[in-house]
Amino acid sequence: MGLLAEERRNSSPPASKEGGKPQKGPWGKVIDGFCICLNIASTVILVFLNNWILKDKQLKNMQILFAMWHFTCTSIVLWVASRSPFNLFVPIRLPFLQMIPLCAFFAGFLVLGNLSLAYNSIGFYQLAKIMTTPCVAVLQYFFLGKSISGATIGALASLCIGVALTNSGATGTTALGVSIAVAAFTVTAFYQVWIGKKMKDFAVSSPQLLLNQAPISVLLLAFLVPFFDTVPDFSIIPNDTLIALFLSGLAAAALNLSQFLIIGRMSALTFNVASNVKTIIILTYGWMSEGRMLTAKDALGIILALGGATLYSQLSQR
Repeated sequence: MGLLAEERRNSSPPASKEGGKPQKGPWGKVIDGFCICLNIASTVILVFLNNWILKDKQLKNMQILFAMWHFTCTSIVLWVASRSPFNLFVPIRLPFLQMIPLCAFFAGFLVLGNLSLAYNSIGFYQLAKIMTTPCVAVLQYFFLGKSISGATIGALASLCIGVALTNSGATGTTALGVSIAVAAFTVTAFYQVWIGKKMKDFAVSSPQLLLNQAPISVLLLAFLVPFFDTVPDFSIIPNDTLIALFLSGLAAAALNLSQFLIIGRMSALTFNVASNVKTIIILTYGWMSEGRMLTAKDALGIILALGGATLYSQLSQR
């Protein structure tokens, strides 16, 4: 029996009389806290490692290989997590041909996200990612017929206004960078909507689906390398950059693993709150590294953006 299963058996008493999820013992809360800390730490570390790596001119031109490395690490970590003694989930083989379109979007949003980080400041990159939320809501409305309440519209409007206010002071942003950022959050939104539908269609959990996606995505991207990537001369790349490249793969795998642990053990709302904490940390460090001072308009924008994202998450859980 796996670690998490053993912990649930030993420390989780029956559900309370009022109903709801079973109450967790002290050990269960410790594991929950560890999962949240791992997710926050891996995300923040990954963003800054990637930013460091992509400053190298050679590595900046190997976006496909970069994504393949992250997918490979994710595949290995998930495979290990599904085996004894961990047994965090039961691996399932899904139809290969049905997975290809989903994997294409999966690879697309990661490559575009890395490109956005390469051609934009950390602050702009992070705030642009928040725009995935309203994009998902719009796609669900038009393609899945999911209604949007007045309160939800207000939350999304707050989010968009907040992002616009905060990014209005961004420096060094180019039309190319903005275009890539818009493409990144649009493709990510399509992927998130589609993955939710596929999980229901296949009746699988997120790690089961991801373990099928990641290896296939590596295979798909391998065909694109000769056309889009310039294979670097690793002998002239600084050792510290190569170490950062290696660690970024581990951080990407830890991020994916902790993400499904949080949603599975707690809730999507908890994951949203953790995401807001990550956003604040990344923005603060990013602006400090750029020498940008936090203005009253920036502070108001952050409050509106994160407040709108949190409210939307709460409303979507009802």
